[in-house]
Amino acid sequence: RCEVSQEPYKLKVIQLESGEIEIIGNRAGLKDLADVCRGLSELSDEEARTAANHYHLADYMNNAEEGSLELIILCSPDL
Repeated sequence: RCEVSQEPYKLKVIQLESGEIEIIGNRAGLKDLADVCRGLSELSDEEARTAANHYHLADYMNNAEEGSLELIILCSPDL
């Protein structure tokens, strides 16, 4: 994370009864998620084929709210 916001970031990933996945966040949390996605999207094809090609969001990693489902964001140049 490059910038430190005045507002603490908060993200939570839940599964609705319908089966849909919902990502809930305050502004700082959604901006942080966008930064993660932007950073992954800027990986070269070579970098995207290494272990640097993904990011974990999980409460046990202290980057998601308690009770959040684990979410892995993956850059796959071959998709």
